[in-house]
Amino acid sequence: MKRLFLLTLVLMLIISTVTGCTQVTLGVEDESGTESSNRSIDPEGTTVSESISSSDYSQLFATETVHEVRIEIEESEWQAILDAPEAEEYHPATVTVDGEKAEEAGIRTKGNSSLKSVAASESNRYSFRVNLGKYVDGQELLGLDEFVLNNMFSDPSHLRECMSYEIMREMGLNVPLTSFVNVYVNDELFGFYLMVEAIDDSFLSRSFGDNEGNLYKAEMNSTLQVESDGSYDSYEQKNGEDESKSDLVTLIETLNDMPEGEKGEIETVLDVESALKYIAANMILINSDSYNGNFAQNYYLYNQGGVFTVIPWDFNMAFAGMGRGGTAIDLENPITNTTEEKTPLIQKLLAVPEYKARYLEIVNDYLGILERFETTVTDKAAQIRPYVEADPSKFTTIEIFDEVTSFQEDQEISFDTQASASMMPADGQIPPDGQLPPEGQMPNGGFPQNWERPENGERPDRGGFSTEGAQNGAFPEKGAFGGQMMGGMSLEGSSTSLINLMRAQVQRLDDLLGLD
Repeated sequence: MKRLFLLTLVLMLIISTVTGCTQVTLGVEDESGTESSNRSIDPEGTTVSESISSSDYSQLFATETVHEVRIEIEESEWQAILDAPEAEEYHPATVTVDGEKAEEAGIRTKGNSSLKSVAASESNRYSFRVNLGKYVDGQELLGLDEFVLNNMFSDPSHLRECMSYEIMREMGLNVPLTSFVNVYVNDELFGFYLMVEAIDDSFLSRSFGDNEGNLYKAEMNSTLQVESDGSYDSYEQKNGEDESKSDLVTLIETLNDMPEGEKGEIETVLDVESALKYIAANMILINSDSYNGNFAQNYYLYNQGGVFTVIPWDFNMAFAGMGRGGTAIDLENPITNTTEEKTPLIQKLLAVPEYKARYLEIVNDYLGILERFETTVTDKAAQIRPYVEADPSKFTTIEIFDEVTSFQEDQEISFDTQASASMMPADGQIPPDGQLPPEGQMPNGGFPQNWERPENGERPDRGGFSTEGAQNGAFPEKGAFGGQMMGGMSLEGSSTSLINLMRAQVQRLDDLLGLD
């Protein structure tokens, strides 16, 4: 009997191991390239879960649906946020994303000029940062530790930031995940937002496989120039135990010590490919609010094993969203409203013939991706339009949303080559008389000798940017930006069509690269 009992016990253990509660479920790869578990939200908002991994939050950023963020907060705490938004102080709240709840999370306002602009208006539609572990150490949602809720300030299309990241992700850059969300505050619909994965521990683990290295956020004036006082205060260290910034100093000194036209030791401290792709993205996407522009900001640097990778950040002003019309960024010397002295990452790298040739190849690859731009804008606009229309706090009107997300026959985009930086004064300021360099003039003597255009002057798989609907089937003359339609930096933003804008930008770059 004992033997029979033991045999029965062993069989029971085997069966429980095979069929028990712990199951291994093969994930389904989503558009971000990460595996997501089998989980969905039913039409009533009830969470339906099957074998959810505690570290799999990619489902919260699935792009095929609009998600739901619910914030439960004491009225006194919420009022404190609204009364002093520029303080950017955290307050406790319960935050639920698609049914996944985190109690005692921290929420605060975020932003620079956008925050000040909303604070000075009658609107309470702020952008927010949510730190899930602010008051409960280690608290996460499916492995996500922090995210932001962006209010689409000055972007009536609601698409600038998410499309920028999708384009760069396709180019292989490490960029945040994004998803559109309806945000509720104490059960009342507050607004339609873009949820963006924060550059923090969970992002680093997902993108690099660890979060052990030093992470620096480039605040305003992070030019990567050598600073005589050695402070480097504009580079905020967000992660890493070594707070001496010695690794950052080594990177900056190695960059600035590169012999003219030579690599030097730069590849021992910098992932050059990530830098070139970031530089090219800012030029292609007309993102002046970046390292390429006069603010020299909006990127991160992550040190893994002694080599830094450039991580793009904050593309809500891409697609010519900056004020004063969003100056075009020159192809050859891709800086705007700044000087060569203040952009060593660009000047030093592009002075190396091999890197310059690779940069131009990257530009060509971006143009290939942009062949699907018009279709993508149209599809995404159709997806989110009902939510934009129902948004009680939106900065724009549904009519303007429709205008900026569709082709406008009567809307011409004029490019005036403003700000080829090598022709700007040493202080980086535009001349008071407003005189601009001649159209199409390039500062650095043309393309490098080892740059080769694609065979027959064409990119493979051309298509996507049809001239159908354009006046006379032609684009406006190329050049650089100007004109009232380009402006942003207001709550509402510009009424320029993204499709018109990028048709003209692609045509301009095609002409400069000699592509058919």
